Amino acid sequence: MAEFSGPEWCARFTGSRSIDDLHPDWRGKVWAFVSALQRGGAQVDVQATLRPPERAYLMHWCWMIANLSQAPAAVPAMDGIGIDWTHGGNVRDAKAAAAAMAECYGLQFLPSLKSRHIFGRAVDMTIAWQGRLSVRDFDGNVHYVLTEPRDGTNPEVAKIGATFGVIKLATDPPHWSDDGH
Repeated sequence: MAEFSGPEWCARFTGSRSIDDLHPDWRGKVWAFVSALQRGGAQVDVQATLRPPERAYLMHWCWMIANLSQAPAAVPAMDGIGIDWTHGGNVRDAKAAAAAMAECYGLQFLPSLKSRHIFGRAVDMTIAWQGRLSVRDFDGNVHYVLTEPRDGTNPEVAKIGATFGVIKLATDPPHWSDDGH
């Protein structure tokens, strides 16, 4: 028997926060970029790296139901996930449970079903610093970041990340990947 959706699902199919769990041909680039930022005076907090496809499924569909009027009964099933998105046909309960899941996951955007996280090719991280940030890019050139914002959305930091092959997705503040998606 399927179990109703709700925030208790958030503790299942947990992902990783470790850069070491990223795809082998990309993790060194992320480590190099993060190390350069830290040497330059930034604080870096990694929130997510590798994400199981089951977690991506749960995150995607709870957001769709809670925020985009997805009919719970029309959500496709996923093998290995015994979830009842419909709450026995009670749409109000289904939508409330999906919203509670989205809040529990800390979602602010629609998660992709084909996220780069599933393949170990994305990292969600916050970056912050005080005053001036002095960072060497991949080629060893020093960049002084004097402009605001003093976080990972700063366009200069995005340019520096790109030299390492760590590309900023501008529409998702903590998200970086190997191809910008």
